[in-house]
Amino acid sequence: MGSRTARRRRAVVGVAALAGLLSVGGLAGSGLVRSPSQAAADTRPPAPSVITAPVTRQVLRSTVVLRGTFADGRTVSAQPSSVAETETPSRPAQLMVTGVFTRAGRSVRAARALVEYSGRPVFALPGAVPAYRDLVHGEQGGDVEQLQKALVAQGYGTGGDTAGVFGPGTEHAVRELYRHLGYPVPVTRDASPPSASDGKAATGADASASPTPPPQEAPSSTAHAMVPASEVIFVPSLPARVVSVPVQVGDPVKGPVITLARGGLTLTGQLDPAQAGLVTPGMKVSVLSEATGAQARATVESVGALVTPGDGKAGTSDSGTVATTGGGAYRPLAVKPDKAWNTAFAGQDVRITVTAASTAKPVLAVPEAAITAGADTHTSVTVVTTAGERRTVRVATGASADGMVQVTPENGAHLQAGDRVVVGK
Repeated sequence: MGSRTARRRRAVVGVAALAGLLSVGGLAGSGLVRSPSQAAADTRPPAPSVITAPVTRQVLRSTVVLRGTFADGRTVSAQPSSVAETETPSRPAQLMVTGVFTRAGRSVRAARALVEYSGRPVFALPGAVPAYRDLVHGEQGGDVEQLQKALVAQGYGTGGDTAGVFGPGTEHAVRELYRHLGYPVPVTRDASPPSASDGKAATGADASASPTPPPQEAPSSTAHAMVPASEVIFVPSLPARVVSVPVQVGDPVKGPVITLARGGLTLTGQLDPAQAGLVTPGMKVSVLSEATGAQARATVESVGALVTPGDGKAGTSDSGTVATTGGGAYRPLAVKPDKAWNTAFAGQDVRITVTAASTAKPVLAVPEAAITAGADTHTSVTVVTTAGERRTVRVATGASADGMVQVTPENGAHLQAGDRVVVGK
């Protein structure tokens, strides 16, 4: 009896468990079964929404962006070729750099030793005519007058010398200049003709004798101060800037020992020919060097003729000739700074932004995509409120720049900065 009762209990428990499993499976299966209407509802696209953008108040500027490169403009180099004689002669075995007193980027003032070779200085003086010859006692010309003006500017008077004539006053000033520099004065020597003694005429028994040559005196010489071409660099305006010093102490002199910029830095941009009609002289320019962070304000000076790389020609602008180095065709754009270029721009490739047009003051502006035009030709924008409601505001459009359009509400409509307008769906 006991065993039969146990079997009945187990059978009842099994039946109950099976029923529970069937119930759970039914519930799960019912979740997987959808009616056609439910399936259509589940695949219906979501309610349409809109993309909005804020109304802003800003100054609208129409800009043209291009690349440009800074160059050193005209330069002048010193390349010593000889060592001048001094009153205490020295015979160097070779031309060798014996001192370097400046470096690239530094400012150069007049009458200061920049580089020294074989014990002789290289220095700068103001003047537009390059040093093409040694300036010595007795010389005449425009370069002599230039030297005289430079000496006077440094406080060394040239006495009563005529302008353009290297006389004793100029020579005295040159001596003072070299004493200031701390170097022996370079000189040239004028040999005086030998003087003959007053020989007496042969008389009497001596008349038939051969004449005795008069005694000869050793030639005398006078040392005159000079300015060797190897030692001076004339620069149109000072202070100038050192472009490069490609030598070190101990190097033999085989080329230029220093190069100075005769003028300031020049900036030339490469303007896309398709944008040339948008840019005219006088437009405002901002300049940025991404490498150094240096910035400057400037104006457009000129727009040059079309340059096509590979045609063997070069472009020209008011700042000089622009070499063609490859790439697409362009118009050289000369840029003039509002104040002298920062030397940090030297050799930099920069971004030039030209402001082609600008509103006089901040205006309400919206993205171009926010403007719609109706059949009545009136333009409007659609404002979306914080509650999600939409209202149409009729506007008049004005200046446009960089994808933004100036708008003015019409008929007393309300529109302000911060409102959001529909730009897409």
